Amino acid sequence: MKRSNDAQQQDDNKKPRYSTGNHNDVYAQYAMMPQYSQGNPFSQGANSAAYGAFAQPNAAMYGMGYGNPQAMMAGQYAGAYPQAFNPAAGGGSAMQAEPLRSLYLGNFSKDMDPHDVLKCVHTGLVDSFRTMPEKSCAFLTFVEPAAAQMFYQECLGKKLTVGETEIKVGWGKPSRMPPARKLQIQNGATRNVYLGRLTETDTEESIQAAVSQFGPIEQIKLIREKNIAFVHFLNITAASNCVSALSIDPVWKTKRVNYGKDHCADLVDQYNPIAAYGNPYHAVAVGYNPYTGLDPYNMNAAALQANNAPTQRTLYFGNIHPEATCEDLCNIIRGGALYQIRYFPEKHIAFVTFMDAETAMTVHNHASTTGFIIKGRKARVGWGKPSQIPASMLLAFQTGATRNIYLGGIDDRFTVEKLKADCIEFGEIELVNICKEKSCAFVNFTNLNSAVAALQGLKKFKSDYADLKINYGKDRCSNPWKVMKKGKAPGNNTSATNTKKPDEPSNDNTKPEAANAEAGQTS
Repeated sequence: MKRSNDAQQQDDNKKPRYSTGNHNDVYAQYAMMPQYSQGNPFSQGANSAAYGAFAQPNAAMYGMGYGNPQAMMAGQYAGAYPQAFNPAAGGGSAMQAEPLRSLYLGNFSKDMDPHDVLKCVHTGLVDSFRTMPEKSCAFLTFVEPAAAQMFYQECLGKKLTVGETEIKVGWGKPSRMPPARKLQIQNGATRNVYLGRLTETDTEESIQAAVSQFGPIEQIKLIREKNIAFVHFLNITAASNCVSALSIDPVWKTKRVNYGKDHCADLVDQYNPIAAYGNPYHAVAVGYNPYTGLDPYNMNAAALQANNAPTQRTLYFGNIHPEATCEDLCNIIRGGALYQIRYFPEKHIAFVTFMDAETAMTVHNHASTTGFIIKGRKARVGWGKPSQIPASMLLAFQTGATRNIYLGGIDDRFTVEKLKADCIEFGEIELVNICKEKSCAFVNFTNLNSAVAALQGLKKFKSDYADLKINYGKDRCSNPWKVMKKGKAPGNNTSATNTKKPDEPSNDNTKPEAANAEAGQTS
C-alpha cells in the first residue's frame, strides 16, 4: 500500500505492528516481553518485577531452532536453572544468592561406608564429604557448582543406592569456598594424597597410622609392585594438611609426597561439548561469580570467562632417557617462560607447564614437526591436564618474576654446593650456574613459586646474602629457538656421560643480555 505521505514512516491507516523490533515472523510480538524478564525469581540479578514467567532467554531462542534442549531449558527458566533461585528477586534487595555446591544425602546410616557413595561420583572434584550419623544423613560438597548440578541430574535419572538402601538426594545450603582453600585448589590440591618411593616396611596399617591424624579417610590404596600409595581423605583440608606436614617430616624426607587425582573426577573428560556446557573441566568453562552462583544453562556468551578457566598449558614428555636430568629437559625447551617443570625419573616422564597457553601450543607443534631428542632418544610429547596459574603468580610474572634468581656481587665463599644448600629450602632446584668472571650466579628453580619465595627470603633469613644484589634473571627456556641444520632435531645428542658442549655454557643466563639483570631493580 502506498503511503499517503512520503515523510511518514508508516501509513496511519495501517494496523500497527506489535513490535518495533526487526522481526519478519509470527514471533515478532515477543520482542516486547524482555521488559518483564527483569524480575525472574530464578535469575542472578537483583532487579525485581514480578513477571518471571514472561522472561525471555538471553540468547535468541527462536534463532537457535526448535529441538535444541538448551534453548528449551533457557526459555522455561529465562536462561537460569532453578537451583540458583534468588530469594531477593521478590523484594528488590541487592542481596544475591550464594552458589549451590552441597548435596543432601538422606537415609545414610552410621553403618554405611562413605566410599560406597563416593565411588558412584564421577562428575568433578569433591571438596568434602560430611556424615551426620545422629540424623542418618550426609552432605556431599563439590568444588564446582556445575559438578554438583551434573551429579544431581544423574541421580534424578538413576537412583543412588548403597546395598539395598536408596539414598535420597537433595540440595543442601548454599556456601562459598574460603579464599585460602580456593588458592590451594588452584595450586593443584585435591583430597587425594600420592605417596611414592615407599619401602617394604610401608604397609596400609603403617600409612594409616601416619596420616589418620590429619582427618577422616575414605580409603588407602597401596600398589606394592610400584611402591606407591594413594590416600583419599574425606575433605581437601585434611589432604592439604597431610601434604604440608609430611613434606617437612624427616621420616618422609626420602619419599615423594604430592597430590593425586580425585577418583570422583575420573570421567569428566568424557563429556561431549554439548553435555559439558558448564562442566568445570571443559576447555571453555562457564564463568561464575562467587557471590551470585553459577548458571550451567546460561545462554549469554558474555558469561563465558575462558581466561579464568583451566587452560591447556601443560605438556607431557615421555620416553625420556633414564640418565636424563631436569637440566637436560630445560636445555631443549625454548619459546616461552615456564611456570613449573615436574620430572619423574623413575617413570621417565615429565610435565612442563608454561605461563601462557600460546607458548605451550607452539612447543607442541614444534615437537610434532621437528621433535625433541634428549641424549639420543626422541621424546614423546603430548598434552597434560588443563590447569590455571594462581593470580598471585600471574601478577608476579607481569612484574618480571621468573623461575631464575640472579645473585650479583658474590665472592669465593659462594660455591655451587653452598647455593644449593641455602636455596633448597625454598623449593626444588633445577640448575645452579656461577659466572666467576662477572662475580654473579644464577639459581634456576623448577617452580616459579619457589623463585618468588627465594627472592623474598634470602635477604630476610640469610645474613650472607644481605649485601648481594638479588633479582630475577632470564629464564633460558624463553629464549628463541636455535636455528638447526636441515634434518637435525633440536635436543641433546651427546652421550649420557657428557651433557654439555665444550664451547657452550650450561646455562644461557651467562650471556651478556642475562647478566644485565644486575643493572635492574634489586630487592
